[in-house]
Amino acid sequence: MNGIIGCASLLKITELDEDQQEYFDTIQKSGKSLLVIINDILDYSKIEAGKIDLEQESFDLRECLEDAFALL
Repeated sequence: MNGIIGCASLLKITELDEDQQEYFDTIQKSGKSLLVIINDILDYSKIEAGKIDLEQESFDLRECLEDAFALL
């Protein structure tokens, strides 16, 4: 997943038309979302094994919801 996100970042430095830029943004957001899901699955495995360290992290709920709706 990191490779896909990295290659997409390389694509961004090329000249893109408006449609291509929108596709890039979707690829980047989707890749980051998938990376979060993968990390969540790994965290779930840690929970089941009893080896999880919890962290508190603030986030922007509005931005999170807007990103989710944009993908739909």
